[in-house]
Amino acid sequence: MKKKIFITLLTAGSLLSSCQKQILDVDQLDVINLEQYYSNLTDPKAESLIASVYKTAYGVTNNNWYNMMHGYTDDCVGGGGFATALNSSNHTSSSFYTTLYYLNYECNLIIENMSEDSAVKKQVMGEAYFWRAWAYYQLIRGWGTPPLADHVLGSGELSPANGTATELWGYVEQSLEQAYNRLPEKTALGEQRSIGGRVTKGSALALWGKAQVYQSKWGEAAATLKQIIDGGKYDLSPDFTQLYHMAADFSDEYMWEWNSDDNASASTFTNEGDDRGIRMQWNNSYVVVPGGIQERGGTNGEMGKEFYQFLVDRGEKGKPRQMGTVWSYEDVLQRFVDLGLASSLAEAPSAFWKSTAMMPTNEGYFRSKMLIWQEEVFDGWTWLDDMRTKNNWPGMRYADVLLLYAEACVNGGGSTADGLIALNKVRTRAGLSMLGSYTMQDVKDERRAEFSYEGERYNDLIRWGDASTVLGSGNKQTLSFYGYKSGTTNYDVTAVDNPNSTGFTVGKNELFPFPYDELVLNTNLKQNPGW
Repeated sequence: MKKKIFITLLTAGSLLSSCQKQILDVDQLDVINLEQYYSNLTDPKAESLIASVYKTAYGVTNNNWYNMMHGYTDDCVGGGGFATALNSSNHTSSSFYTTLYYLNYECNLIIENMSEDSAVKKQVMGEAYFWRAWAYYQLIRGWGTPPLADHVLGSGELSPANGTATELWGYVEQSLEQAYNRLPEKTALGEQRSIGGRVTKGSALALWGKAQVYQSKWGEAAATLKQIIDGGKYDLSPDFTQLYHMAADFSDEYMWEWNSDDNASASTFTNEGDDRGIRMQWNNSYVVVPGGIQERGGTNGEMGKEFYQFLVDRGEKGKPRQMGTVWSYEDVLQRFVDLGLASSLAEAPSAFWKSTAMMPTNEGYFRSKMLIWQEEVFDGWTWLDDMRTKNNWPGMRYADVLLLYAEACVNGGGSTADGLIALNKVRTRAGLSMLGSYTMQDVKDERRAEFSYEGERYNDLIRWGDASTVLGSGNKQTLSFYGYKSGTTNYDVTAVDNPNSTGFTVGKNELFPFPYDELVLNTNLKQNPGW
C-alpha cells in the first residue's frame, strides 16, 4: 500500500492510534503521495517540515511538564510524594508519552523520504535525527522500556513489544551521531542569534554526553562533553537572575532554544509568543504584584522552606542564584516594599484579595525563576489573559554541560582537576567561593541548586539511587500561607494532614506508567512494575 499524507497537516496519527489502521485502509481526498511530495520538496518546504518538528518538541516542554517533574521532588511544598492515587488512566504523563512518539514519527518521515540534495536539507536532516534522539531520551527517562519505532511503522507493525535499554540508548546515540555529522557548528561565541536558537553540533554533543551520563558511561561522557568545553563556543551568562528572561535570549549559555516572536510569519522557527503559563503561585487567582511583575495563579509545586534553607546553608542568601530562584516573604517585602496582591483595589478582582486571601500549597516562599516581567509581555495581553511573553525558552544550558562533565570526571571518566574547574565555574557565577577539591555529593548539591524547577531533580535522584531516601516519606501535609499584613513581616502558615499522600515507592515510582489506552491497543506492551 502506498503511504499517504494530508496536505494541510503533513503528518497525521500517532504510533499506537486505533484510528491509524482505519486511515491507512481508506482512500482519502486531498492527499498526495509521499514520494511525489518529497520529490518536489523545495528548501523552504523542507524548513517548514522541520519547523513542525520544533513546534511538537516545544509542546512537550510546557508548564504541565515542569510542574509535574518539579512537583515530585523535595524542592517544593507538597513535594516528594503523590497527593492522589495515580494510575495508568489518570497520570499526567500520558499526553507527553503520545506526543513524544508523534515527534519521533515526524522525524522518521523526513529521514526516510527526504533527499539531502542541498545544504538546507542536510541541516534539516540533521535536525530530524537530533529531535528523534531527544524524543527517545525523554521516553527512556520517563518509561524505561518504551517500544522502539526506528522507522515509520506499517499497518502490520503497530503492536511492538517493550524495547531494551541497550537498543533504546543505542538508537539515541546513533541518531545523535547522524545529527552531529550534518548539523552546522558555531564558530565562535556570540553566534546564537544568527543561528536563531536552532540545534547545532554543540547541541548534539550536549545531549549525547547527557545520554552517556545516564548510562554511567563515564569515560565516553567526559570525552563528549569535553569537546564542547574545549571548543570555547559556549559560556555561562554572567548574571544568573537574567536566565529565562529576554536579557538571556540567544546567550551563549543556551545550547538551543525556542525563539519567541509576536509575528508568526517572521520566521518558521519563531513562536507567536510563549503562553506556557509558568507562573508563581502567590494565590489561586489573578494578581499584579507591585514592582512591575505580571502574575497569575498556578498549580501545586511551589518552592518550600526546606529548599530555601538548603540555599541559605550553602551561603547563597542574597546572592544571584538564590535571588534568581526563590524568595522568602521577607525577600519580597525588601524587593517590592509592599506585597499587596494588587497595585490597587481597582486592579484586584475584589477586596478579598487585598485582605483575607489564602495562598494554598505555600508556606511563605515564592519562586522567582521563570517569573514573567511586565516588559516581557506582548502588547495587547493583560494579566487577565493567558499572557504571551517575549522570552525565549532554552532546551539545555551550558551549566548542565559543565556539571555533567564534573560528574563524569569524579566518577573516574576524566581528570578531577578539570572537573573541579567546571564545577567551580558554575559556583562562581552563583556567587560562591571556589572549592579546592570535590566529591560526588558536591555535584549533587550543585545540580539541585542550579536546576531547581527545570525538570532535572526528579530524574537526578532516580539515576543516583537517592530517590527512596530523599523522597521516601513524601510530604504528608498541605500547607497554606495567609494572614499577611501589607508592609509587615507578619503572616501565618497552617498545616493540614493529607491522608491521601504517599511517599516514593521503590520498584514503582522510578518510572511512569504506560498509558492505559496504549496497553489496550497494544497487547505486546508490558506495564511498568507496580502500576
